[in-house]
Amino acid sequence: MAEQSGGEKSLPASPMKRQRQREQGNVSKSQDLSAAVTLLAALLALRWFGPGSFNGMLDATRHYLQDINSIPVEIETVQWLALDMSLRLAVCSLPIILFLLLGGTAVNLAQVGFLFTVHPLTPKFDRINPISGMKKFFSLRSLVELIKSVLKLTLVSYIVWGAFRDRWPELVLLMQLPPMAIAVAISGLVYSAWLRVVIAMLILGILDYGYQRWQYEQDLRMTVQEAREEAKEMEGDPRIRQRVRQIQRQMAMQRMMKDVPKADVIITNPTTYAVALRYNMSEMAAPVVIAKGARLLAQRIRELAVLHDVPIVEKPELARALYRSIEVGRTIPEDLFRAVAEVLAFVYQIDRRAEKIRERAHTQEPAAAAV
Repeated sequence: MAEQSGGEKSLPASPMKRQRQREQGNVSKSQDLSAAVTLLAALLALRWFGPGSFNGMLDATRHYLQDINSIPVEIETVQWLALDMSLRLAVCSLPIILFLLLGGTAVNLAQVGFLFTVHPLTPKFDRINPISGMKKFFSLRSLVELIKSVLKLTLVSYIVWGAFRDRWPELVLLMQLPPMAIAVAISGLVYSAWLRVVIAMLILGILDYGYQRWQYEQDLRMTVQEAREEAKEMEGDPRIRQRVRQIQRQMAMQRMMKDVPKADVIITNPTTYAVALRYNMSEMAAPVVIAKGARLLAQRIRELAVLHDVPIVEKPELARALYRSIEVGRTIPEDLFRAVAEVLAFVYQIDRRAEKIRERAHTQEPAAAAV
């Protein structure tokens, strides 16, 4: 009963609905997985390009600070120094930024594929509707997201605490080391904690991607009514389709009636069915049905045959077999060759007799005129 009412989403999403949702930017995507991959990319970038970028920034700092007392305090000089420093810092950080961009792009392409749409940017008034906002805020999905966020925060905090818990004595002793040694030691501690967080986030991200994929499929499911409306939209209005089929039948009937005068014989039932056959030995392998009809249409075929002097032969069984088994434009099957051949032979014989009668009458007319 639920399916008949169309309220339950009991059908999987159709390709058409999937394509529309994708065009609107509604795709399956895990923000947790994207964040985890971005953290991993940042970790690798700092691991591979961090020392070079740090040394470049350090050299730039020394370059600008070592002769700071000799630099004239003028607007043009300060502007030039600010621009030059910005360019140096950008060059130093460019490898890390590019690596982060590459990581973020790769994880999004892996989840969504290439997709360009501006539909999510279009303003929607329901987003600022307080009633809709409250419904979303107190929905089951919001509760699940809240639980996920709390669990992630708890897990990350525990991992960071575990990474530094047993190394507090080392942190206290760092105050006795030179600045560079302190930086190296702190970077090692941060790298260790960061690596553990990344591993945990990747696991959570993969699990979240599976959940988001499942939730996405559930949201895309269709009711029976939606499937019917989509099928109606794809195929068009049934009344329009019916009208198109009616016009097509009328045009086909008109073409068929135009071919009746070209027939060699009309085989009838005698009143229920009428089938028009045409046969040209030099062009056709077998006789072809060029028109057929039942009842009123059969009567119209017989009227056209009489009007154009097309022979009419009454063969009830053959007429029924031809009408039921052969479509217009098709040749007759082999099992009806013999019966049709007998009819055509009879018609040709009648035609030859009529032709001889006409020839005899034509030859007698001059003789009568001469007398």
